[in-house]
Amino acid sequence: MQKRYKLSGASLEAIRAKALKQCGPGARIVSAEKVTNPGIVGLFAAARFEATVEVSDVPEPAGQQAPLTARLVESSPVHELHGPAIAALLEQADAAELEMHQPTPSPVSTASPDFAGLLEQLGKELQPAGPSPSVPALATLPPSAPKPMPKVPQPMTGDGNLIVLLGLGDDALGPALEMSIAAGGSDVRTSGRLTAFGHLHVQGRQGTTAARAQAVLTGQTVVVAFGLGRPGDVPSHGADISLLAADQMWVVVDARHKAEDTQAWVQALQRVVAGESLGVDALAVIGASETASPQTVDTLDIPVGWVDGKPATAPVLGKVN
Repeated sequence: MQKRYKLSGASLEAIRAKALKQCGPGARIVSAEKVTNPGIVGLFAAARFEATVEVSDVPEPAGQQAPLTARLVESSPVHELHGPAIAALLEQADAAELEMHQPTPSPVSTASPDFAGLLEQLGKELQPAGPSPSVPALATLPPSAPKPMPKVPQPMTGDGNLIVLLGLGDDALGPALEMSIAAGGSDVRTSGRLTAFGHLHVQGRQGTTAARAQAVLTGQTVVVAFGLGRPGDVPSHGADISLLAADQMWVVVDARHKAEDTQAWVQALQRVVAGESLGVDALAVIGASETASPQTVDTLDIPVGWVDGKPATAPVLGKVN
């Protein structure tokens, strides 16, 4: 038959000594609790321990009786402690106890490997209750997650979908043909002030609808190379661009031109399409490999998706790669 007793002491070693003295080597500490008085200055000035000791009438066989210290660590859940500051508090408690009490030949120390294992298990079982106002939490914040990079714009695909490339002169025709080749063959047409032999010219809502219908039958995407003419002609094309009802709109710029000149007509174009409740989706750059300063397009703040005949490789705004 087993009997249980309550023992208290100023430290774990005091309880251990009292259990050995009063209950003999057959005593087994089954639980331990640290009790503190927060009203006294000093974090553990009035700390004490309470333990439940179980004594069996029949002693354990020799060789199977674990040391009292080990049994205390293995079966004594500690209560009244919460949050990520547990380890710091117990380390301070152990230091305070060593100063208040003379050590015995075999003290129970919170620095022992077994006690460290108990703390690790305790941290998994208890929910954090926030750091004590007098003891800072030891937990550190994880490093900030890297910000996701914007995706590189890709030419749209899909039967009957329509992409419009807007460029000065005939600048839009080259990237339109390149995108067609990369997609395995698209229906490339012209519009605006650009015409090209072998390519149908599309204009107005009716022409756009017919081009889409034909592309659905042939299983292709419609790619329209729209000629804006000269920079001064850009503001006059708002209505014609709107009637095309593009699913995706690209602006073609030449990296060899002066940054100020390119920025002026591109911003004028953006105002025109904005007035038609439209927007520019991406930038196609030509001439980047033929200039020492391809970064002239950086100030446009339009995602680069196409550079010198092939898709861009870096998902950044206005960066030629």
